[in-house]
Amino acid sequence: MMKSKWRYSLVAAGVLASLSAVRAAETIPVSGTHSAEGTAVRLKKISVKGSRTQPRQQTTLSTLVSGKTLEQDNINRFEDLSQEVSGLDIAASDALDTRVTIRGIGDGGGSEINIGMASSVGQFLDGVRLSRPGMLSDDLLDIESVNVLKGPQGTLYGFNTSAGAIDIRSRKPTFTPQASAEQSVGQRGYVRTKVMASGALTENLAGRINVTHSERGGFVENVINGHQLGGSRGNGVRGQLLWLPTDKLDVRFIGDYSESTNFPVLSLVGVHSINGNPLFLNHASQTGAVIVNGRKVALDDQSETRVRQGGASVTADYHSDSGYSLHSLSAWRYFLFLPESADGLSIPLFANSGGDAHDRTWEQRFWLESPKGRKVDYTVGLDYWGENLHTFAHDHYYNGSDVTTWYGSNGNTGKYVQRFGMLKDDVASLYANSHWHINDQLELTTGLRGSYEKKTGSFRRINKNDFDSGILSQTEFLPALSTSLNWYATPNITPYLTLAYAEKSGGLNVSSGAAAKAGMDSLYINPEKTRSAELGVRTHWLQHKVEWNTALFWNEVSDFQTTAYDEESESSYLINAGKYRSRGVETQLSLYPAEGLDLALNGTLLDTRYLDFSNAKCPAEVSLQANAPATCNLTGKRVFSSPRLSLNAHARYEWNVADTLQAFVSGGYSWRSNAFGTVDDSEFTRIPAYGVLNLSTGLTGKRGNDTWHVSLWMQNALNKSYYRVIKAGDYGSAYGQLADERMIGLTLGWDFKG
Repeated sequence: MMKSKWRYSLVAAGVLASLSAVRAAETIPVSGTHSAEGTAVRLKKISVKGSRTQPRQQTTLSTLVSGKTLEQDNINRFEDLSQEVSGLDIAASDALDTRVTIRGIGDGGGSEINIGMASSVGQFLDGVRLSRPGMLSDDLLDIESVNVLKGPQGTLYGFNTSAGAIDIRSRKPTFTPQASAEQSVGQRGYVRTKVMASGALTENLAGRINVTHSERGGFVENVINGHQLGGSRGNGVRGQLLWLPTDKLDVRFIGDYSESTNFPVLSLVGVHSINGNPLFLNHASQTGAVIVNGRKVALDDQSETRVRQGGASVTADYHSDSGYSLHSLSAWRYFLFLPESADGLSIPLFANSGGDAHDRTWEQRFWLESPKGRKVDYTVGLDYWGENLHTFAHDHYYNGSDVTTWYGSNGNTGKYVQRFGMLKDDVASLYANSHWHINDQLELTTGLRGSYEKKTGSFRRINKNDFDSGILSQTEFLPALSTSLNWYATPNITPYLTLAYAEKSGGLNVSSGAAAKAGMDSLYINPEKTRSAELGVRTHWLQHKVEWNTALFWNEVSDFQTTAYDEESESSYLINAGKYRSRGVETQLSLYPAEGLDLALNGTLLDTRYLDFSNAKCPAEVSLQANAPATCNLTGKRVFSSPRLSLNAHARYEWNVADTLQAFVSGGYSWRSNAFGTVDDSEFTRIPAYGVLNLSTGLTGKRGNDTWHVSLWMQNALNKSYYRVIKAGDYGSAYGQLADERMIGLTLGWDFKG
């Protein structure tokens, strides 16, 4: 349990006088994303709200959310980003188990994390590839923008982006001195402190530093001891240097470190009978387990996870007199996850368990951009990325009759089951992207990338179903290609057609279950393949007072990487499971009807179906039946984690109260239809539809060159009780992670200008 407490941070920040201006050209470390193939059409950007510029040569419909919008809407956590972006779903149980899907594609699901399977949604922070979504800390710290690109992005962003990419950019150092301090407080011990300072250090060198502290109290009561669970606390620091030695060379250094402690808790969602037999309740009665649900749990022990992570990167950009630009990015990151997980019952089954993970990644990228404005613009590049991941999964079972009674055997009683995993990944790729200005109305963007990947791993399990895989090695060639035609039919209407193909990395089955079922050959999983088409139109009207973009999309995923489950070894393992399809329509509407008034609506209507999934794991309502089949046929069923309809609506009005005083009111509503929480489409794990309303109001004023602001905000204003994640439990039960209750808070801030 995290004790509720109020902690305030006082940080003094000083900055030096301004000596020069920051170069206007924006550096894009991700391969080519601001090059000819990755940036603007003639339209302005389409944001969830407020942004008025559109990247040129955008190949699919994307959603760009400014950092200012995130701050105004009090969106501080990565998992809340779906409240701004329709078609994006983030299921976050903890920092290791965070799953992201875009338009129903991205993750293979399963009851455990298998380190041999990557996500097909890529996440990037200032161009640096993040190996897992949990490496995006609880605080979206000092963010300039978040761009969610939908559909295969392999030619621009590289491997494992066949579902899309999330590109996060932080604010750069400034030569003009500035600083800010912000303090937020709210119900249930909510505290967030942010301090920033930026300014010139020498004539050619500027720096920026951010410090943050956060605490969040629990919102689920443990009736055994009265503790409030579900809270967190964390600290982070991020430092940058921007060096401009000449007018042709920019160099940016970034370093960050953060640590957090979370107290995750899964609540009982429901108990289901099988043929009238309440198996879960029967076992609870036999062991004396106390059963409660909703925002109450009955636990004899509690879970805790600790995360330490950090990294460093250097980006260099050289702009020649002839118009060519040469770019380099070098980066290294690490991620350390240390859980102490307990069972979800009031009886002693296991404690201090979970899967430790120590992940280290490094990368080097070079890319060359041709001069702009010619008949054909192009980018060519070379990327290398490496990863070294070690895991240690440990299950500490008690030695008592409750364990034997609950599991129906003594297979777990008194055992300390250990699983050691190792994964080493090396990926090198060459790519080229071009942009052909056919005439004044037609532009053709093409991209081609080839990635060579060598993956090595091993798995060893002891004390239960002992198994040693030895060294496993897999080498794959992963192609990606795309083509997009933009037709500037009129100055304000641009239809486009995009076709794309990409492959996701193959997998290694670091699990004894696979070998036990199908032999050692089953430890190797084929790459997952995605074909995509998108037909859309981007429009703007009335001098950009109305911006409306709409797209029809179609995706087909074959050799679907997902998980099966071996009951004997109680572990999940990877399989290639046929194919599924994702299709639908997405629309984005932004309105600026009057000065200070912004309205926005974005929505995604999604149809995802398994086209061929005959060897699926059976849902609990089938597998718990007598003489249950070994597998089930899900062909024609909905794909998990893909709500049919998602909508986000926002409104903000600002007006002048006095010469130096401005007021605002703002509201946002996000709605998701129901979706299956697990890959087997179990009715027990269906996540009900829910809507979330957030409201805020405040004042902004000036005092000399400085600006102050105060806001009163309410998250989940309707106090909706909804689940972010629902998983299958034992004997027909289902457990879920509840979102926060309604929270009212106050934010005070001061911005200092030199």
